[in-house]
Amino acid sequence: MYIERQKLSTEDKERISLVASIILVGIFVFLAFVFWNIQVLKNQHYLTLAMQNMVREVELKAPRGLVKDRNGIVISDNKLDFSLFLIREGVEDMEKTISFASAAVNMEPEEVKKVIERYRQFPLSYAIPLKKNLTLGSVVYIKSRSDIHPEFDIDVAPTRAYPLQEECSHILGYISEITVDELKMSRAEGYKAGDVIGRSGIEQQYEDYLRGKKGSRIVVKDNLGTVQQVLQEVKPALGNSVILTIDLVLQTYIEQLMAEHLGTIGVVELSTGGLLALVSKPNYNPDLFTGAMDPEIWRSLLNDPNKPMQNKFTQGLYSPGSVFKIVMALGGLQEGLIQPMSTVDCYGAVKIYDRFFHCWVPSGHGTVNLYDAIKNSCNIYFYQLGKRMDIDIIAGYAEMLGLGGVSDIDLPNEKMGRVPSRAWKQKYLKQKWFPGETISVAIGGGMLSVTPAQVLTMISTVALRGKQPQLHLLKEIQSGDGVTTEFTPTFTRVPIRKENFEAVIEGLYRVVNDGSTGRAARIPGFDICGKTGTQQIISKENPRYKELVKEKQFKPHSWFVSFAPRFKPRFAVVVFVENGGDAGAVAAPLAGKIYRKLFEQ
Repeated sequence: MYIERQKLSTEDKERISLVASIILVGIFVFLAFVFWNIQVLKNQHYLTLAMQNMVREVELKAPRGLVKDRNGIVISDNKLDFSLFLIREGVEDMEKTISFASAAVNMEPEEVKKVIERYRQFPLSYAIPLKKNLTLGSVVYIKSRSDIHPEFDIDVAPTRAYPLQEECSHILGYISEITVDELKMSRAEGYKAGDVIGRSGIEQQYEDYLRGKKGSRIVVKDNLGTVQQVLQEVKPALGNSVILTIDLVLQTYIEQLMAEHLGTIGVVELSTGGLLALVSKPNYNPDLFTGAMDPEIWRSLLNDPNKPMQNKFTQGLYSPGSVFKIVMALGGLQEGLIQPMSTVDCYGAVKIYDRFFHCWVPSGHGTVNLYDAIKNSCNIYFYQLGKRMDIDIIAGYAEMLGLGGVSDIDLPNEKMGRVPSRAWKQKYLKQKWFPGETISVAIGGGMLSVTPAQVLTMISTVALRGKQPQLHLLKEIQSGDGVTTEFTPTFTRVPIRKENFEAVIEGLYRVVNDGSTGRAARIPGFDICGKTGTQQIISKENPRYKELVKEKQFKPHSWFVSFAPRFKPRFAVVVFVENGGDAGAVAAPLAGKIYRKLFEQ
């Protein structure tokens, strides 16, 4: 059975041809409208989209301001650094991207993933910092494959350089990359991923002055990411220069003196309160923090028992030992409990509150007045004074002279000391104060703890006969346009009579210049006044004392606090050596060398 083929009439052919023509005309009209819509009506819209694919705004990092010593020597500088960034909106295959980055910059794939994950909530267009301090080989490797991996961007920006390496590290502090959590905080305004921020020392204290102002560049890039044209540029502004009171020549000299010791030394110019040197040992190299630090190095720094990351000048808490006898003497004089010529008999031990307290000289010092007691550091004299002075009175004078609180030096994270009182013990230990505890405090023991910065404030106040300087490191700030803002020295007056300071200073003069414990600091003609302090780590009553004290960890801490000259004093020095042993044999000689250097300069 066959279907009969129907023949079209001429009229049907004309009708079909007309319909086809109408459809074709309609299609052409529609296409013409679409092209007209794109090229005329939405010309600006699509031009903007196209420009967005070609035009990029590139952020220009601002160099941090320089840090200089008082004579203009640069101690914190800048250098150029290559950094790798990942822009996820250009990623086609994340696994391949991670593998490429791992090979290019010698990072483990898991480490690359962790960095990317930290920025998971940020927009895909956000530039994620993967690694700083790229080698030139890594830069060439990545750039030569930009057609395959256009999602990577290499930024050339200034970063910190510390030409002195470990020297001055506890003054300068260090910088490191701002964290994701910090970026979410209000104080992170103006910061982006990959930016650095001061973490300690001057870098943190004066971050707002040092950080500078970012610039920007509008560029046209081709499909390989190569810059073809610069449309607009706003240059970054260098941060302000911070000029310190530090004398680098003196600082370097003291760093060398302390090379074999643990501890800290501070030297202050008494006319201003500005520190000429601040050394804390051990120290560290701040350059380690400018790039991606090896986790093993970070752990070794944190776990080092000698605490290289701790600034012992402002953060080390120690018993003041016999240095505290200066406070006791001034308080006793001011309260009228003693006179300079008041005497006490020292036979090597004294019984107070049914307990025997011993002098450091077993045979005793004989009959001593205040001058003798300070010169010979007689414990018995100050035990007897402690019996007569209320603990709250002692605490008041200690705090007045700068102990217990913070010195307010311009360094972050300073620790408070501890000067015990009735109220303190009740608040923190829920116990009442017992009179016998005052006896230990009277010679700088018991619950007392101070920082060397506080002790330097105390001896400076004594040197200036009650005029207490504000310790500081900032000399001036210099802006890029030449404007200089100078630090104005400030002093406060301590309500202790001048004649009482003079009486104590007479004793301090004899410590150094009359053959006593500080004689190793003596320099003829310099009239150095000072006080030693040897703070025991273990009690002499320990049956193994003589055996244990031979070990470094059980040797006493060594203090020497001083100023010079006696009249019209110019400098004050605090020397603290951890486990140094006899202060007269260790700390005092160091101070003597420092004074000789000071007066030579």
